[in-house]
Formats: sequence, C-alpha cells, structure tokens
Amino acid sequence: MEYITLVGESYEKALEEARRKYGDEVRVHSRKEYTVGGGVFRRRQKRCELTLYLAPRKAGKVEQAVTKEDLAEFEKEAQTPDPSTLSEEERMDTRRPAKELQDRSEAERILDLNSISPPLRDHVLEDFQAGDDLALSLGDRIISSVRIDHESQAHPRKYQILVGPTGSGKTTSLAKIASLYQSVGRKVAIITLDSYRVGAYEQVKAFADAFDMPVELVSDEDAVLLAKDRFSDYDLVMVDTMGLSPADVPLNLKLRGLVGLFAQHETNCLLTCPATMKTVDLMKVWRNYSQFTRITSLVATKLDESESIGSFLSFAYEVDLPISFCTNGQAVPADLRKASTLVLMEYLTGFGVNIRPIIAQLS
Repeated sequence: MEYITLVGESYEKALEEARRKYGDEVRVHSRKEYTVGGGVFRRRQKRCELTLYLAPRKAGKVEQAVTKEDLAEFEKEAQTPDPSTLSEEERMDTRRPAKELQDRSEAERILDLNSISPPLRDHVLEDFQAGDDLALSLGDRIISSVRIDHESQAHPRKYQILVGPTGSGKTTSLAKIASLYQSVGRKVAIITLDSYRVGAYEQVKAFADAFDMPVELVSDEDAVLLAKDRFSDYDLVMVDTMGLSPADVPLNLKLRGLVGLFAQHETNCLLTCPATMKTVDLMKVWRNYSQFTRITSLVATKLDESESIGSFLSFAYEVDLPISFCTNGQAVPADLRKASTLVLMEYLTGFGVNIRPIIAQLS
C-alpha cells in the first residue's frame, strides 16, 4: 500500500489538489489540521495535512460484487499500514505524536518555571507548535500575548497618576518616569496626594529639588484644583498617591474623590505593582483600584528582586491591560525601562537564551 502526504491551506483545498493530481481514485486515510507561524512578527496560518492512498479502479458491477470482501480487507489494511512499507517521511509522521507530547511537556515545565498561570497559560499551550526551536517559539507566543503601551510611552497624557499598594515602588517609579520625560525636553511638575505616609512628601521633595521640578502636596479637592491651575502650562504633571488597604474605606473614598478631579481624556492612570507578587495577589490589587479609577496601563517594579516576570505577564493578560514601564533597581532614572518585547523577554527564565547582549547591542 502506497501512502501520499499532501498539505493545503484547508481540508477542502488540500482535497481539491489531491483529486487534481491523482484523480477520483484518491482516498483520505487521515487528516491533521494545525497552524504555523504566528507571534510578534508573523501571522499564524492554518494548514491541513492529508495522508492519502489510491483505491483500485472500479471494473463494473459484477467485478465489484465479486471483490467486495477483498475491498473490505483493503480498507482494513489502509487503516493500519505496515510500517515497513512507509517512506522515511511517513515514518517521521508516525513519531510525531510522541514528539508533540515531549514538546508539550517541556513547554509546561518552562511555564511552571516562570509561574505563568491561566488564562495566559491555556492560551499559550492552545494549538502550540514548537517548530525548530521550542524555547524561541514558546517565548514568542508568551510575549506576543501581552500588550505594550507604546502610545502612552511616546505621547503621554498631561496627568500621569500612579496608584498601587504601599511598598510597590510608586514614588520611586514616579521619580524615574518624571526624569525620563524631563530629559527629552518636557516641562514636568509633581503633585503628591500622599500626606499619610511618614516621610512620603520629603521623599518626593528631595527628588524634585534634585531635578529642579516644582512639587505640590495636596490633601483635599480645593488644593488639587489650585495645583492643577498652577501647573496649567506644564507639559506633564506626575501625580503620586497613597497606598490603600481594601479595609480602609474612608481612605479609599478620599482617594476616589481626589483622583476624580482629573479628567479621563487627559489622564493616564498607571497601576504600579512589584513583579514579586503572585498573580492572585495582583488581581486583588487591581480589583481594589479599578473600583474607583479607570486604569490605563501597568508598571512592573522590583524586577531585580524577582526570578521571572511570568506572574506579572499572567496578570496583565488576564486584565487585558498594556505594560508601560518596568523598573529593576533604585537608581533614578537609570533603573527604568520602557516596556518592549526584548525587555519582557529578558526577564523570563529557562529559555536557554541570554538576551541581554542583544539588548545592549540594540541600545
């Protein structure tokens, strides 16, 4: 029994091509549908692979009746081909299921190593094709699933409000982002709403003085309006906020009222969380803050203290929010990174690829 393998864009097109080449005697032994390509730079394409054989030509009703038993035996043989009769390519096809299981097991190991959880995990493994380089294909699939906020990086709205839990690195991140935009010629000012944490204002003031930026400490709605009026001719106003506990209802209501004074169309609200947090805890933080403000993007902090950014990527995918910035240390502004495909890939582990030299070369 001779078997033929043919690949087309769809089952219908593959079958049409088979009939064009081999005539009406061609029969389908098996079919396999899959996708190829895809990722950051390539669009995924559907493929259908048919394994075919040629049926004997019909010789009339009498002969067909006589050979009915033989034909049944022929069809049985077609379902269970003798391996010794297969070509090398067809033998490789019979080994594909084992390789696919092996590839999936390795992909799951890498996902576990990076603490990548559902639904991102399920999305990455769905119809996953390892290709020639499993690690590269898997990394590409992960990174291409997460959005990056290139728009607000290049064209930030006037008010940049950073929210997040206490200890997440909001104030330091604010200083780094403010310094970044000042370095490219933007006129930057700072408003801090955090009059509760001891030393919060002093921390912001020390930074503002070092970089010659004006800063206003406000504690009520009137003070916010006055600060906005004072900084009306500035290109960018960074707004620092106090950390919240879901149990502190009065403070939650106060922050909601203050943040509500900034119009949405001219405001970016950046949820700032450490990459060291578990996905489930990041989700709790997001639910708390999204009750009173429209979060537009994310900042991943403390990457220097985390083994992987996988939990944060799982979170970003689940809430469908883009990542704007990453921080990996205390230095201002040196330890701020604009989120990008390469930067995110740099903070995944277990891929056997050292991407840092590539980033250094591109920089």
